[in-house]
Amino acid sequence: MDSQNTIFRLSGLLTLSTSILFLGAFVLLRTALAEIPVSTAVDGQFLPWVVDDGEGGVVVMWEDYRTGRDWDVYAQRVDSTGKTVWEHNGIAVCTADRNQRRLRMVRHDRHAIVVWNDRRDRSNWDIYAQAVTLDGEILWQTDGVPVCINTADQSTQAILSDGEGGAICVWEDERRNSEFQDLYIQRIRATGEPMWEPNGIPVFPSESLQSDPILVADGMGGFYVVWWDVIGYDAWHIMAYRLRLDAKPLWDTPLLISPAAGMQGEPRVISDGEGGLVVLWQVYENFINDQLYAQRISSDGSKLWADSGVPICTAEGIQKHATVVGDGSGGFIAVWRDERDIYSDLYMQRVRSDGTIVWEKDGIPLCTAGGHQDKPSIVQTEDGQFFVAWLDYRDDFGEESVDAIYGQLIDLEGKLLWDTDGVAISTSEGEHYPPFVVSVGEGEWIVVWSNTQEDNGNVYLKRF
Repeated sequence: MDSQNTIFRLSGLLTLSTSILFLGAFVLLRTALAEIPVSTAVDGQFLPWVVDDGEGGVVVMWEDYRTGRDWDVYAQRVDSTGKTVWEHNGIAVCTADRNQRRLRMVRHDRHAIVVWNDRRDRSNWDIYAQAVTLDGEILWQTDGVPVCINTADQSTQAILSDGEGGAICVWEDERRNSEFQDLYIQRIRATGEPMWEPNGIPVFPSESLQSDPILVADGMGGFYVVWWDVIGYDAWHIMAYRLRLDAKPLWDTPLLISPAAGMQGEPRVISDGEGGLVVLWQVYENFINDQLYAQRISSDGSKLWADSGVPICTAEGIQKHATVVGDGSGGFIAVWRDERDIYSDLYMQRVRSDGTIVWEKDGIPLCTAGGHQDKPSIVQTEDGQFFVAWLDYRDDFGEESVDAIYGQLIDLEGKLLWDTDGVAISTSEGEHYPPFVVSVGEGEWIVVWSNTQEDNGNVYLKRF
């Protein structure tokens, strides 16, 4: 046999094999990145909340308007292969009369707990909760257990797993004053019974307006409540308070995290991994030149950085809608909407555990494509890598008509690991709503969102 022809034939076979392998990998990649419908029931599903199921999949819950009369709570589990596990278009978690809105959810082992704002009593908004197993079994009484049914309005709840199968819930409560609401809190057993006083106990009563509460575990058997505290029209603060699981305070009084003077708001909070927490907030400068600052707090209530906080971004224009994640080394990475240019872009910054800024002053660009980019969501996917998803209006230069969801993978050096300005996650017809990103382990993650590509709204996800 002619050796030259043999080499030519072998080369051709290798080229063909390589092409087939490449095509197979491409098809596999496209299949893995296909949009998976979580719920496409009639009339509209919106604002999903997501937790990982501990087995490579997720549990998704959302506000559902399939009755065409009022909002209910529905849920679906999607396994590690992208298959929906429960009933088609989801199972009913609560279908009580009138509206159930603003879901928040946590998972403990084999069940998830969700809380929501409920108006089955037409006179006011209450707080209810329900537990659902990973097999789709409803654990507590039909349509949920009452967390707070005081005759005043309750709203803007947050939830935290208590590590024992139950949950802690905090909310804004108007029982003392409809204009200057307080924060109330309740712990629920794994069996659904409240552990503290009926309708909850106050976190720390004051004459200020307490709003937007956030719960963070301290990793030592206690937890933090962080909130936005408004004293007057020009005095807006960020406060924190540390409590035990029996609601006994671990600090004498709440700690003022932000500076005493000026207006600060929109807090973002993560654990520092050492019993303390990191808080990022927005400084309002006449709502024209807003800035971002951060502070680290130790478990004893001490400020570990400069008293006024570390400046994350003080560039011209407004910086807002930040998302924050720990960097795996005691520091954090923040991504935000930045209006230093004509159209809003996304910028990011990394801060070490000692408050040192790692990247350039005022941050480095994550996406500066034409049009607006907004509402980023970030997770750590594996050691040294992080994924960000966001709403993107690069084809419209507005914020109402042509939109999409894009994503980008970054590392600890701030390098963009995918295409410049990100990769399209969903460019379907209709209006998209802000994405929710959750890590599911082994370097994989899932993006969940709702959009109006078919009717008033459906829920989709994509796995990476």
